[in-house]
Amino acid sequence: MLKLLFPTPIFIRDLLDPNLHPRQRVDEDYMLSLKQAMDTMRKKDPVGRKVSNQYTGWQSNDGINNHPTFTKLFNRIGRLFEEEVVPYYGGTGKFIHTMGNSWGNINDHGAWNAPHLHNGCWYSGVLYIHADGDEGDIQFIDSNPKYVNDMPFFNSRARTDFRVRPKTGSLILFPSGAMHMVEPNFTDKRRYSISFNVDWHATIPIKPGDVPDSPVPEDEDLFEIDFNTGNPIINK
Repeated sequence: MLKLLFPTPIFIRDLLDPNLHPRQRVDEDYMLSLKQAMDTMRKKDPVGRKVSNQYTGWQSNDGINNHPTFTKLFNRIGRLFEEEVVPYYGGTGKFIHTMGNSWGNINDHGAWNAPHLHNGCWYSGVLYIHADGDEGDIQFIDSNPKYVNDMPFFNSRARTDFRVRPKTGSLILFPSGAMHMVEPNFTDKRRYSISFNVDWHATIPIKPGDVPDSPVPEDEDLFEIDFNTGNPIINK
């Protein structure tokens, strides 16, 4: 019997997926308009700010969600929270999500983002406005050591990191405490993305010590193991 402890729920959606409902997706022309809007922002503020971005990376100040061109995009981001994240935590009708701060990123040649967390919020996310997939992965890092022996264990089930190779339209949501970084961009292309933080607020009275619970099946993370393959038996 295998029990998985302390999972890190990461939600991923391709906003350019033609199979999504029109209210869930966007098109490439809209993404181009977002890219142009970010170029205009950088011209007005060529220095930007320095937080986790390193070397040549540009980062805008907070408030990109208030820019009219980005209204549709943040609407789509909100739908992913409403349709998947909030129900996953059993919060439907119990709490609502609210957008916190948000900012734009342009990673050109040599740019990268140092390992960091997003303090002071519930969930965080990144949406890739223009990315071909070869400008550096976003890497999630397991900051809780699982194995402390001297033998290296080269097995994908003992991995201490998880990489996502983002492309235009990739939307990734992750808990604010998930350690992550962005690998250096070794190409001569510019990758455009926005990052944001999200809070939650209760819609019903919650006394100190109360937490909105969700009807999680007791065996949600419990699996039998296939003796021949070593894989969990998913379909019972």
